[in-house]
Amino acid sequence: MAKEEGKIKALEYCMDMIGGKWKPMLIFHISKGTNRFNKLFNEIEGINRQMLSKQLKSLEKTGILDRTLYGEMPPRVEYSLTPLGKSLLPVLQAMTKWGEKQTKEKVEVVDLPQNQQLPLF
Repeated sequence: MAKEEGKIKALEYCMDMIGGKWKPMLIFHISKGTNRFNKLFNEIEGINRQMLSKQLKSLEKTGILDRTLYGEMPPRVEYSLTPLGKSLLPVLQAMTKWGEKQTKEKVEVVDLPQNQQLPLF
């Protein structure tokens, strides 16, 4: 039971760090090279400026992104992955591979009976 609780806490921690719609997409795009705000805004379909700013600040606060401010006029800000952020790339690659397989096979999601659970690990 304690081992399972540890796994749940670990999964919750991971989801806190990269959960949601936008964070994995931001990490993916930034992993392709250092990025600026407008470049990210233009590359990520459906995100608005306020949400982009909020997600970038969150990823910076958790240590996944580095934010570099250049003392120029107009000011220039660039984002890059920290070593912690780079350590998430295998997780995103696994998620991408899973998504590719699901979309290729067009797998139908089936609800499990209420009391039946699949083992996580």
